[in-house]
Amino acid sequence: MTDRKDKIKNITIIFLLVMLILTFFSNTIMNYSLVEVSTQQVTSGQITSKVRGSGSVEASESYSVTIEETRKIATVNVKKDAEVATGDLLFTLEDTDSDELDTAKKSLNEAQAAYESAVLTAGITVAERQSIEAGKGSSLTQKQNEIAAANQRVKDAQAAVDAAQASVDKIKAQIDAVSNSTADTTAEEKAVLDAEKKNSEAQDSLTSAESAYTPVKSAYDAALSGLQSAQSAYDEAVAEYNAAKKAYNDETDATKKASKKDAMDAAELAMNKAKRQLDTAQSTFNTCQANLNKVQGSYDSAKSAATDSKNALSNANYNLSVKKLTGTNTAEANNLQAQLNTATAALTDANTALTSATNDQKKVTDKISGEVTIASAYKTMTDLQEEVEKLQAKSIGTEITSPISGTVTDISVTAGTTVNANDVMMTIQPENKAYVLQFSVTENQAKKVRVGDTAEILNNWYGNDVSAVVSAIRKDPQNRSNSMIICEMKGDVSVGDSYTLSIGEQSSNYDTIVPTSAIREDSNGKFILIIESKSTPLGNRYYARRVDVDVITSDDTKSAVTGALEGYEYVITTTTKPIKENEQVRLASE
Repeated sequence: MTDRKDKIKNITIIFLLVMLILTFFSNTIMNYSLVEVSTQQVTSGQITSKVRGSGSVEASESYSVTIEETRKIATVNVKKDAEVATGDLLFTLEDTDSDELDTAKKSLNEAQAAYESAVLTAGITVAERQSIEAGKGSSLTQKQNEIAAANQRVKDAQAAVDAAQASVDKIKAQIDAVSNSTADTTAEEKAVLDAEKKNSEAQDSLTSAESAYTPVKSAYDAALSGLQSAQSAYDEAVAEYNAAKKAYNDETDATKKASKKDAMDAAELAMNKAKRQLDTAQSTFNTCQANLNKVQGSYDSAKSAATDSKNALSNANYNLSVKKLTGTNTAEANNLQAQLNTATAALTDANTALTSATNDQKKVTDKISGEVTIASAYKTMTDLQEEVEKLQAKSIGTEITSPISGTVTDISVTAGTTVNANDVMMTIQPENKAYVLQFSVTENQAKKVRVGDTAEILNNWYGNDVSAVVSAIRKDPQNRSNSMIICEMKGDVSVGDSYTLSIGEQSSNYDTIVPTSAIREDSNGKFILIIESKSTPLGNRYYARRVDVDVITSDDTKSAVTGALEGYEYVITTTTKPIKENEQVRLASE
């Protein structure tokens, strides 16, 4: 019995030892699987607010040397950082016309040739040419009315032809109705069939010619309308530019003159745009006119052939009717024949009138087209003449001198460089003007700085006599949520020098200070993770708890915050792995 109790006792002891060992190793393994964190205790004390930034020295004001024409640089007569006075020679240009003037002269020669060609092609008189040059040609409305009248005459002539043809057909039908002739009409009937065949072929040819002619004519009419509209728009733009130019030249007040100059430049841009559109419309019109000329002859020939074949068929039918009337009531036959003769003559006259109206229509269209082409070509030529004169008047010669006194801070061209109009060739810092250095900071940092604060220069390695003072605080144009700190630089500085500045020496006491490295941020705002301890039978367990905070101020290592903190907590500063709120962790000291 005693042996049995000893065995049970020994088994119980062994079981407890095994459980103790397993619990120990389980706890140890769990601890080493947890994320290790480092902590620091929340403190109170002072924080000195400083704002740091780096940048390059710039001129607060600078003058850009430019020219208004494209020229080639012969020599550069000064060097960077040189002191120049008003009137000093900066550049020497090659003694040639500007590219703009060369181009304008070439365009003028081409425009003169185009104008002369348009005049000679149109075949107008000297008086008519002089009237167009004087701007006394017919208005757009007059031209449209003239074309509309010609079109109406063709329409009326066609209606007369249709009516005459209907009358002839009606009389022929009456002749057929009363005719009881037994005469041999074989030859006449064959002649009618042959005439009908030729007429059908001629009508088919006319239909084919019309299918080719109609779209080309429509395109021509549209191009003519577009050209007339573009001409009107250009004339209006020229009038507006001349008005703006006169207002600019008449203005004597310098401030108002600048505004007038802007208005004049805008009007000139609009005028140039309208001119380009006019040139495009003219080119389109010329192409359409050339295309119309190619198909006009074929169409006219087909139309004439169709008219002739129609008349031939009418004559063949007439001859057949005469032959059929042999043996018919003579009085009635003679009466119908007389009516047919009259109707046929009227049809012939109507066709003649239609041909005349069609020819007149073409003459009117060609005449108006020629006038528009000549007027446009003349306007282009005179505009280019004015441009050449303007470019010649503002030619700057070969020497470019300094308009101000100051320091050359940048030269962007070398000898041999071709400079385009308004390209910056040189930048001059006017004398007695300040240098500045600016850098971007956050809104909170900007609130710590005041205009007039003195900035400490952290990288003045050579001990130059340099000082910096905050001169302005503005919104950062590249990032509207930030601000630009602008410091006036004085002393031995040059454009392009780089410095790092530190601004702000104000110290304040704060109740709650944490390491800046402990502050985290997500979509809900800024927060810190503090250590919370829980006692268990196997020892203390540590958990990361989130506390939302607002950052009051910071220096290089510490930040003053407000939040649900008592002041004795330990905050997590670093971790071996990313952690989440309420996650169990292991302290680095354990």
